[in-house]
Amino acid sequence: MDNNLSVPELVGLLQTGDQKAYNKLYKLFGPKILNTCRKMYLNHQDSEEVVQEVFLKVWEKRAKLDSTLSFNAYLLTLMKTRIFKRSKKQAMEIAYQKYNIHFLNRADNSTEEHILFEEIKSFSNKAIAALPKGQKEVISLRFSEHLTSDEIAEKLQISKRTVENQLYKATKKLKKQFISNELIPYEMLLILFIY
Repeated sequence: MDNNLSVPELVGLLQTGDQKAYNKLYKLFGPKILNTCRKMYLNHQDSEEVVQEVFLKVWEKRAKLDSTLSFNAYLLTLMKTRIFKRSKKQAMEIAYQKYNIHFLNRADNSTEEHILFEEIKSFSNKAIAALPKGQKEVISLRFSEHLTSDEIAEKLQISKRTVENQLYKATKKLKKQFISNELIPYEMLLILFIY
């Protein structure tokens, strides 16, 4: 392979499934993603895992890549999404530990915890069901199927800006309902809505 190929040319080759182009792009951008993850306070192992996840996604979506767009920006978006998902998972684990809320399939659940979990689940389902159709659809895809804004936009055939707008409005309404209901401790609510 010609070492003088530009990034758009490499992306064009990658679209056709060219493994050498993929390897070259990995060598060019992998260290940059790793360093960026480290600057965002991920440990070395987590940073390496994010790099692997990003490039796995690149390979899976290779046929849909657009060589006229910034490949660097695309990688950074994938990276941020992966970091977001990790941060959200960690925040949930901290919230569960701090407030002693456990998953239902654990053997040591008490009746009180089970009832609290069911109340939160029921309240959440009702609050989401009460949202306008567009907001309900977008919030469900985001949190049930863990899709990114780009993936939701593609699936629903709407713009990314519309998705983000719907997410913002839905999150604002849900936060207001949770706060007014006082079912969930305020500190836990902050963790859930930050991530």
